[in-house]
Amino acid sequence: MNRKGSKKILFGLLVSVLVVAFFTVSTSAESSGIKSKQADSTEGGNLETDFGANFMAEWWYLNGKATLVSSDDEKKDVGFFVVLGHQESPLFRGYSHMLSFYGIYSSDSETDFNYIETYVPRTDIDQYIALHTPYVDYKYPVGLKIMNGSAVAGYYLRYLSDNKEVDMDLFFQTNVDKTVDRADQPLSFTTYEHSYGALHGSILLDGKRYKISRAEGYLDHMIPVSTRPWPMDMHGWSWIEVTTKNYQVVAYAVRGIGDGYGDYSYKHLTLLNKNNGKVLAEYSGNEIKIIETDWITESKFNRKRPSEVVFSTPDLIVSVNAESVIDFNRSNPASATGFVDFMAFQQDDAKIQYTGDKKNNDDDKKDDNTEKGSAFYEYLVSDAGVTK
Repeated sequence: MNRKGSKKILFGLLVSVLVVAFFTVSTSAESSGIKSKQADSTEGGNLETDFGANFMAEWWYLNGKATLVSSDDEKKDVGFFVVLGHQESPLFRGYSHMLSFYGIYSSDSETDFNYIETYVPRTDIDQYIALHTPYVDYKYPVGLKIMNGSAVAGYYLRYLSDNKEVDMDLFFQTNVDKTVDRADQPLSFTTYEHSYGALHGSILLDGKRYKISRAEGYLDHMIPVSTRPWPMDMHGWSWIEVTTKNYQVVAYAVRGIGDGYGDYSYKHLTLLNKNNGKVLAEYSGNEIKIIETDWITESKFNRKRPSEVVFSTPDLIVSVNAESVIDFNRSNPASATGFVDFMAFQQDDAKIQYTGDKKNNDDDKKDDNTEKGSAFYEYLVSDAGVTK
């Protein structure tokens, strides 16, 4: 951890104690050769050789919905995500590709997005990412962009934007078990999700510091692997995370090259009790129907995207829309190795309607089972997909 940065933690003793507790647990366990029963080896970093692959991407993704309050009592509602990641492959000729980006969606409909990347010698990658450990410890080599912690001790994130206008100083604590989503085709990936937790700390926006008064967070650790750059294996994906008063839905759907815009070769949806993280139901394949409407043509990217999407099963309907979208353009049509990602946050109007609870299974009460909440939604289209 950057000592100078840690001295700026506004929420003081709480975070200090928790961060110290994390390092005490992890380092003492390593030095004594004793592994905690709670240690989880899926938290740490990996190399492509760990999977017998030629190409691996790996990122840690933290998103949140928060109400912010400044010292002069100004309030602001925001949604945000932060991604810290790296890619490993012999294609990089002895280097590791490191990347980081964030998006912020404000209640005044303004958005802010920043992306940064660099390459470091492969022999030095373990200086920036803790490999094969039961905790994450990621340090971006340029600037103050770090994440460290574990599900046991909590996660500390410090993210200072390049222009220093955005500074996130956050602590995420989850008390729910992780869920796992894994696919072989069309994209081979594994995602470890800590679907719900509380966020504490502060965020600097446009030169003004806001303390988090109320916030919910979600964290996942996603690892796609392939014989080639992962966007070349698929047409694209849809990913949603919807949180309401009592429920949370996490869904992954991946389109194969042959699916085009019309279908999804892989579909998986998990419904959880938001308050305790218990999995209420899981659905996959033909159990899930996806309806996408109100398509928008993004001519500058040679893409199109739906602005509304509904995931449904016989006893569940999940509705989201893309009102506030950030475009993440990594397109490289010349080699078909890139993609364009449309990332949206929906505030207070996403819907989950669940009728699978036997106590509320009367058809006349279906409307009573609809809850509104917030949602994060990604719709990605690959270069390989649009050039086929």
